[in-house]
Amino acid sequence: MMSYLSALAAGAGNVFSWPNILVPILGTLIAMFSSFLPGIGGTSLAALMLLLTLHWDPVQVLLLFGALTGGATYMGSVTAILFNIPGNASSAAAMLDGHAMARRGLPRTAIAAAATASAVGSLIGVVVLVALLPIVRPFILQFGPLEKLLLGIWGLTTIVALPTRSTSRAFGAALLGLMLAMVGSDPTTGAPRWTFGSLGLYDGFNTVVVLLGFFTLSEVMAWRTRLSVSAAATSGDIQDSTWAGIRSVFTNFGVTLRSSILGTLVGIIPGVGGTVASFVAYGQAVQATKGDRSGFGKGDVRGLIAPEAAVDAKDGGSLLPTLAFGLPGSESGVILLSVLVIHGFVPGLPMLTTDLSFSFTLIVALLLSNILTSVVGISLAPLLARLTRLRIDRIVLPVLIASLVTVVQLNGSVEDIYFALGFGVLGYLFGQFDWPRIPFVIAFVLGRFLESNLALVVQLVQVGRLNVLERPAALGVAALVLISLVWMTRKGTITSRSRAEKAELGLGFPTTFALGLTLLAVILVVTGLLSRPAYGYYAIGVAVTAACLCAMITLGLYIRFKVQGSGLSLPGFPLEHRLPLALMTVLGPGIFLFGLPMAIGAFTAAWYCRWEKLDRSMTLKSALAGGLAFGVTWIYLDRFAMVILPPPAISSFVGSLADM
Repeated sequence: MMSYLSALAAGAGNVFSWPNILVPILGTLIAMFSSFLPGIGGTSLAALMLLLTLHWDPVQVLLLFGALTGGATYMGSVTAILFNIPGNASSAAAMLDGHAMARRGLPRTAIAAAATASAVGSLIGVVVLVALLPIVRPFILQFGPLEKLLLGIWGLTTIVALPTRSTSRAFGAALLGLMLAMVGSDPTTGAPRWTFGSLGLYDGFNTVVVLLGFFTLSEVMAWRTRLSVSAAATSGDIQDSTWAGIRSVFTNFGVTLRSSILGTLVGIIPGVGGTVASFVAYGQAVQATKGDRSGFGKGDVRGLIAPEAAVDAKDGGSLLPTLAFGLPGSESGVILLSVLVIHGFVPGLPMLTTDLSFSFTLIVALLLSNILTSVVGISLAPLLARLTRLRIDRIVLPVLIASLVTVVQLNGSVEDIYFALGFGVLGYLFGQFDWPRIPFVIAFVLGRFLESNLALVVQLVQVGRLNVLERPAALGVAALVLISLVWMTRKGTITSRSRAEKAELGLGFPTTFALGLTLLAVILVVTGLLSRPAYGYYAIGVAVTAACLCAMITLGLYIRFKVQGSGLSLPGFPLEHRLPLALMTVLGPGIFLFGLPMAIGAFTAAWYCRWEKLDRSMTLKSALAGGLAFGVTWIYLDRFAMVILPPPAISSFVGSLADM
């Protein structure tokens, strides 16, 4: 015990000695700044710093990467709260209630609550990490594919607890999310699945691309004529203040504590990551809530506290498999593992014995970074909250262009823009026709995780290497799943609409949209059946179930429309949304034909123009705005991002004509 405490003291001494203390402080500030920019995140920054620190002292390297791990987590949630743009994939859950709070006029409360929950979650995560470090080996070895599969199912049970006005649509959206998560390649055979010949789809849809499209691009369609992100808080709301956000974390300390412990345990499991931790914690917050749950997804502060605490607690947990076994617990853990090896550290027994003080150096640097990030976040909350008062119609174009450029920069693929635009339109239609978006996102995020572990479980069963009764961890997680389902069923979580609202569902446009989703599922089913050897029973089963459920929803809407629709007017798209929706729809073909910079320039000019006031002056201003967008996009992608774009189709066509 004394040597353990001595190693802890030595690690803390490495962090707080002069000038070492400057390294985690500067690393935290750099990570905060980079994470505030959508799509860049901690992994890209860590990869860059890996190259810049090859000749650094090992202690200073540990201090820097501990700070980068902690500082990159929280600030990604700030853009999610303010603008519904996730700074990284793990901050996506913060959009569900965080942005809704900002829309209600409570941005300062939301930012402060997120910062405080992050600090508390990080502290709990590090305490659990320090306590478990000597005894962690048997626990980690217990978590194999079966336990991970059950953990994913536990997260998926969240959908049952979410308040929704249509149970069938909630499950339909979840099945669609699971189905689209399977686009790419089969985890068992590696055979392409639902790629339709596109190499860009072989690895599936990128999670950040989907989230940017489904939430951000669908949101900005309504920004063109909106004056601000949030309205002033009404007298019935709680007062928007930093202290209100801080108090909410401790008022709901049960949610904070449960989510922090859950995030730590999820982080310990190699390969799971913060995105799963955040959505599982969000679901458990909904499930454990007593009384009315209708506020979740509409600005309930508990829906923000839970994922924030879990994601920061996950950072501490994810260090366990990295240090003890050399198994990265997240994407950033891969970079950290490379750093340890490059600088002579051997993950495993040495990091828990002879190099234990270095392990504690990394851990204390992580804790310091998380606390510093939260302090800065709370201090800047009043300033950041003012961003929601900006004229949103004036900043929407920079936000939109930054999102599109971010999508390209993620993988250097223009095809990702097509996917993001497609999911943007889909997310807009989900909101317009009252299909719940949260079940879709949860199912999509957990879909690949579920399927890959299910495939491993099936293989283990086939070779007789899996006995459930000999795996106490699996029995424990299975018990949690059953308890959650029984708990949610007894509490009756689903709310219903009034008769007038139900009648409104049976109108023409919602019926057409449901029919479109049905056709999409049917196309995937037919494709899978025609190429049966390349598609497993799981993929076909999910697609068939989705097609049947969507068909039932369509039939129900059609019957209501025929019975009740004669006396009701058809709801079209709001007038102010029609131009943004049309521009978003044609932007993809425009990029294909004319290239990304030219298409964004034309898109900007058309978006900026006020067509009802079209004159020579407005034409000139629109042309200048389009030219500026073209130039900035081209220079950034070519000179800074170093992204090589494919030639536009029109140039290839003209070149072929010239050759003739």
